[in-house]
Amino acid sequence: MPPAKQPMSIVVKLILATVGVFLLQLLTMQPGGTEDSLVFNWLGAERNLILKYGQVWRLLTYAFCHSETHLTHIVCNMVALFFLGRLVARTLGEREFLWMYLAAAFFAGIVQVCAMALSGGEGPQWTLGASGAVSAVFVWFAMHYPRLKLYIFGIVPVEARVLLMVAVAYDTIGFLGLVPSIFLPEGASVGHAAHLGGVIFGFLYFRWDMNLTRWWDDFAGRARKLDLPKTNLRVYNPGIQPEIDDSDKIDDILAKISREGESSLTARERRILVNASDHMKNSR
Repeated sequence: MPPAKQPMSIVVKLILATVGVFLLQLLTMQPGGTEDSLVFNWLGAERNLILKYGQVWRLLTYAFCHSETHLTHIVCNMVALFFLGRLVARTLGEREFLWMYLAAAFFAGIVQVCAMALSGGEGPQWTLGASGAVSAVFVWFAMHYPRLKLYIFGIVPVEARVLLMVAVAYDTIGFLGLVPSIFLPEGASVGHAAHLGGVIFGFLYFRWDMNLTRWWDDFAGRARKLDLPKTNLRVYNPGIQPEIDDSDKIDDILAKISREGESSLTARERRILVNASDHMKNSR
């Protein structure tokens, strides 16, 4: 019997979605020598369209758009997402990684638009690209695996924490307008504020040990309870319930990881492992 086909990871799905949007951008390029496309005009984040006309969806959809003229923009973002995101997704879980990635993109978009609003300037001001969300993924990765070496251009080994410090320093001086233009392709600009927004979100996500999936499930559960019809039934509360002992399931879960990999775990099995880990920490 052939082995079961592994489902496509959320990282690959995000990359395929981003590449799909990029291809649509290329297919909808406007004639007359302009460098933008119809898809970009609908999905990119533009300061006035968001702040004056309330087109808030752009604060998320911009992360799936990339420069149609500078191919390195999408290539660098997707390569970083592929190599960093797979380990982060295996640790967080597929669903939680998706929530984190989209929330980071939204937060980075807000920071970038606010920075553009404060800087003033005439005419439209656009931002696009997954760099803010990828920056958040990188921060989480570097905070968890600071000494893990990453290979720049596949050759130069650099510890994750060192590379993160270099990236933050570059974006900080870039945000202050001190980055020499010789480091940028002709006609290109960098959304340093979005990068820093992603860094801030990634740090807060790590520092506060966020679990966006659990927050959403709790919110949705309370909303469903509010929608229930009122009855005369009363709920009996027997008081404090004993904690459920899942220790007998740990061996089965560990065996499943060894047999099928961590990505095969269900959300309930992940919670059991997390609870067991917290219990061990508290008992020390």
